[in-house]
Amino acid sequence: MQKTLFIIFCWGAVLSAYGQKKIDSTAARADLDIFEKIIKKGHPSLYEYISQDSLDQLVITQKESINNEFTDIDLYKNILNIKDQIKDGHLVFFAPNTIKTDQYYFPLILKIINTEFYIDTDDFGIPIGSKIHKINTVNTANILERFKKYASTDGYNLTKKYRDIELKFGQFYTYEYGITKKFEVVYTQPDGIEKTIVLDAEPFVKVKLRNTKRNSYFAKYHNQENGFDFFDKYIGNKTPFVYYKEHLSTAILTINSFSGDIRIFQSHLTKIFKEINDKKIRHLIIDIRQNDGGFRANAVHLFSFITQKMFKQVTSSYVTSLSIPEKKHISRTFLNERQFLEDKFKNHPVYDGWKLPFDDMETIMVPDENRFNGKVYVLAGGTCFSAAATFALNVKNDANSTLIGEETGGGYYFHNGEFPVYYELPNSKIKFAMFMERVNHYVSDQKIPKGSGVLPDKYVSISREDLISGKDAVLDYVYRLIKGR
Repeated sequence: MQKTLFIIFCWGAVLSAYGQKKIDSTAARADLDIFEKIIKKGHPSLYEYISQDSLDQLVITQKESINNEFTDIDLYKNILNIKDQIKDGHLVFFAPNTIKTDQYYFPLILKIINTEFYIDTDDFGIPIGSKIHKINTVNTANILERFKKYASTDGYNLTKKYRDIELKFGQFYTYEYGITKKFEVVYTQPDGIEKTIVLDAEPFVKVKLRNTKRNSYFAKYHNQENGFDFFDKYIGNKTPFVYYKEHLSTAILTINSFSGDIRIFQSHLTKIFKEINDKKIRHLIIDIRQNDGGFRANAVHLFSFITQKMFKQVTSSYVTSLSIPEKKHISRTFLNERQFLEDKFKNHPVYDGWKLPFDDMETIMVPDENRFNGKVYVLAGGTCFSAAATFALNVKNDANSTLIGEETGGGYYFHNGEFPVYYELPNSKIKFAMFMERVNHYVSDQKIPKGSGVLPDKYVSISREDLISGKDAVLDYVYRLIKGR
């Protein structure tokens, strides 16, 4: 056994260099200098979670670690160590394309429950709900800790990190440990028996198809066959859709994204809510657990269908610069710099930047004529980010609606967004996106700890037993609530 582990470890070490590009130490430090200049000139909440002195020292430490054996992936990790302390979910980095994850991908589909990894599909003879202890001799607790830097989130929130890690585990594994062709996995089955299995890496496309069969997508709970058709309808579907539990006088409206054309999105909602009202439904469940954001206007429109009064989302917005920093390193932008930054903010200076003291969307934050008048429950979780988190916050602020599930990945008090700028560092070719506007939220409860996501009114999460049985614990809780149990 020890010989086998040694061979696997050595093979992984050899492969870890495959596909990476050596980078001159001077060039690597130059890229770090450029990144530092960009965030110090343009990031709107740079010192929210780290002091200027601490950030300066962290950058120095990362520069000092650079040596002549450095690769582009090493520099990528160094920058992520800095990014992780800034704690901005919209500061997103893309790994250098010199390392390929498409052919040699970790084959198992995992679910994180209470910081532990469990098997989420019935593959390779490993029962669903089996707990993973080690992968290639490394404890999963150590793996989880090392993977956190790859997943962006707002503030101190961990639920989004866990959702990203379980979804992109194979990708992060390659970044952290290099390309690996074999994986020795130590696990304990639900019956308590510990086993070890050696698995070959698989192409990403094959693993992606297997991902559609996650038991934690709860096909069985919907009395449907687990697979691509269910995934395509319930998980991958970006168009709002509704289904009904007639015996409970309940509609379940699923909104997996706030992206897409704003007028079309509003048209879909109008049609759906007219149908719900025609059916005289008394209870409405809105499921946004798979929603990672999109256009804030779509989140505003959705809330207008469930509120009985005018509402607020934003108190102010802020930028630290009226121009894009380090323009020669821009790879792309989507908005007009002058219109969005200078024209919008130049008449609102403050001592350290420019602050717009109102929300330009507030005029549309009124109840829709087709609004729902019954009881509303909203299901949220770690995937909820950006516009999805602001919608969850509206629900949190509303005494007539109930937010159920887990803490959102998007911040409670503020988020950065609205104006994205994409950069490419010249030597390593590392790409990243920085959003230049800080959006301060309207909140009714000021006692929530700093750095939190939007906390649910009722915390409900999946257990190991739920994973094994395929029970949707959050949706099931609401059904029981409606039944009065």
